Amino acid sequence: MGMWKESYAVGHELIDSQHMELFRMTDDLVDVLRRQEADSRDACARALVFLKEYVVKHFADEEALQAKLGYEGLAAHCLLHRDFVATVAEYERKLIESRFDLQIVQQFTGKLIGWLIYHVVREDGKITGMVSADAAPAYSDAVPFIACFSDSASEVLSQMLSTAVAVSDETPTSVSGQNDINVSVGVIGDRPGSAEFVFPLVTALRIVQSMTMAPVDGFGDMVESALREIANIISGNAASRIASAGYACDITPPRLYRGLRPIPSDGKVMQSDLGSLAIFWQKGD
Repeated sequence: MGMWKESYAVGHELIDSQHMELFRMTDDLVDVLRRQEADSRDACARALVFLKEYVVKHFADEEALQAKLGYEGLAAHCLLHRDFVATVAEYERKLIESRFDLQIVQQFTGKLIGWLIYHVVREDGKITGMVSADAAPAYSDAVPFIACFSDSASEVLSQMLSTAVAVSDETPTSVSGQNDINVSVGVIGDRPGSAEFVFPLVTALRIVQSMTMAPVDGFGDMVESALREIANIISGNAASRIASAGYACDITPPRLYRGLRPIPSDGKVMQSDLGSLAIFWQKGD
């Protein structure tokens, strides 16, 4: 079936065809890893070469379209492109130094899956108006910061997974379960703290399976990397919402934990057809 969904189309023939090629390449890499083929390292090397060559043309075409349309977010979008090019270059360095170690191949694939889906669905969708480019809603000190993260999670996951994700009335538990996956993202600035995302194993696997449109047999480095990227995207958007309240704010790289772990009390439960997950906010010193 492949990762590409018609809901990912941005409404421009050339750009959509190029996106399909990027998804096709990612499909091939996921398929090789899923079947545990011996040439996974070769497949990753081919993907790197493809990305380095193809995204240069794709980004140039996309940025030319934005300029032609007078897209106000052109400068910010160009920065996203430059960041991705830098990410690919960093993974290329790691992969070459490790002689394409399978663990890093899987991490690279998970990162690619998360970045590609969100960038195409959300950021590229703004260019042609398929997605609203409205500014993030304003928040004030009276609004708990957990709301910034739960609102961001609802928006990001709904778009990435093509399914409704909403905040539940359910009260989250104070300790994560033995099989839960916890991703912690630090927040620095005027109001330091940390956000913790608790994915039950079954929900985590369903999320990544929905993204890849391929069977996911168990938790591994690709799933871990994809969950880190999801938490990173949600937290980045939440940081923008916090900044809208007038606070300097930035985030630190996600850290992942497994199993039993005390959870902060300030949390929200998110529900979707793929299962539930919990998000917590811990105020820093």
